[in-house]
Amino acid sequence: MKFGSLLKKELGGLLTPQALISMVFTCVLLIAMGQIMGNTMDESFDTSEINVCNLDDSDYTKDMLDNLSEYGSTAKPFTLESDDYAAELERLGIDNLIIIPEGFGDSVLVDKKPAEVRYVCKLGMGFGGLMKSTSASDALSAIEASVGDSVLLDSYGLSEEEIERVNSPVLTVEYSTLNGKTAQVSSSILGSVLMTQSMIAPFVIFFLLLMASQMIMTAISTEKIDKTLETLLSAPVPRITILTAKMVAALVVAIIDALVMVVGMIGYIFGMMGSVGEEISSLSAEAASGVAADMSDAASLAQGMMDLGLTLGIGDYLLFGLQMFLSVLIGLALALILGALCEDVQSMNTLLMPIMILVMIPFFITMFMDTTAMDPVLKTILYIIPFSHSYMALNNLMTGSMIAFWGGLAYQIIFLIGTMFFAVKMFTTDKIFTMTGAIAQKKQQRQAAKK
Repeated sequence: MKFGSLLKKELGGLLTPQALISMVFTCVLLIAMGQIMGNTMDESFDTSEINVCNLDDSDYTKDMLDNLSEYGSTAKPFTLESDDYAAELERLGIDNLIIIPEGFGDSVLVDKKPAEVRYVCKLGMGFGGLMKSTSASDALSAIEASVGDSVLLDSYGLSEEEIERVNSPVLTVEYSTLNGKTAQVSSSILGSVLMTQSMIAPFVIFFLLLMASQMIMTAISTEKIDKTLETLLSAPVPRITILTAKMVAALVVAIIDALVMVVGMIGYIFGMMGSVGEEISSLSAEAASGVAADMSDAASLAQGMMDLGLTLGIGDYLLFGLQMFLSVLIGLALALILGALCEDVQSMNTLLMPIMILVMIPFFITMFMDTTAMDPVLKTILYIIPFSHSYMALNNLMTGSMIAFWGGLAYQIIFLIGTMFFAVKMFTTDKIFTMTGAIAQKKQQRQAAKK
């Protein structure tokens, strides 16, 4: 039995029709969920059309509502039949309404005091329902800006240039710094682009590690429980060849599964961000190409990323791929060792938990925390986990922290050598069969001693 036949056999056992259907279904489900959430967010934050009930029948209020288009909004008129706002929203079939009470124009022009505006919003459960109330400030700001400009124009006699100067008295020029470098670029725009980039890599590593570890552990433990592993290892084929075939098959399937999951996750993230995600995606593409017709935000962003050293070359991506590959090999070696300890399906799920914990802890920490500013004790614990260095690899390369990158790479190599040595020694000897019995015997002895 040659290596090719063994690999084909292992791939056939892992790439079943059920597994392929599960991959495609998960990917489609993630993309659909992202689109649903994105549409919900777009609807919640869309203030291009404002629901308005004008109870003040004055020329000033009518002109103010007509001029809302200059502030990015248009008024959609509604008429109330009672003061029961909850019932009126249900009757009108809307979720929010701005009410301009009677005497609004006189308050602004005659009394020269702040005029009252009422905002009614129907709260709902879930993310989309709760976001409706937070978008109220955007809807009301258009009316506030329109009234403010009219006060400056009519009451104080300011010209349009003077009004613009009053509304925008400060011209902000943003600078961002990183590792002693400074660039004229907006930190908010730069942060948005880097966020989309830094979120994709951790998800790739996360799913790749989990899928590869789970598959190799399932393959080993199932064969061990079904007693087919003994028959396979007694065949006239070097055991190291059998071990290699299992690990390569698990790695290939894990890569396919991870790519499908990442496609779904990217669709979910950008779909969830809605129109904002489309703008960021377009901005990232223009910045990456470095092509712009003029000094737009994209051109400024591209130049800023170059000035801060945040652009990566082919060599950087190869180094990142190498460190990610080492993490997967470590996960496979650990899964192989733990899979050999399984006695039944329940113990397999229990033994998989340590790998899941070691994968999830650095995943969440590196995603939500700045590792450079972490507590030394927590940072030490993070560095001890070999998978952490792959999560931090892309940021280390982008920020030029090469000492941290090479140190993490060296640690992973040492850790891999140790785990692979133990796995190969266990697999190429009869320890893979005797280890479980020895552990069970010691467990029985401890239980007997307690009695």
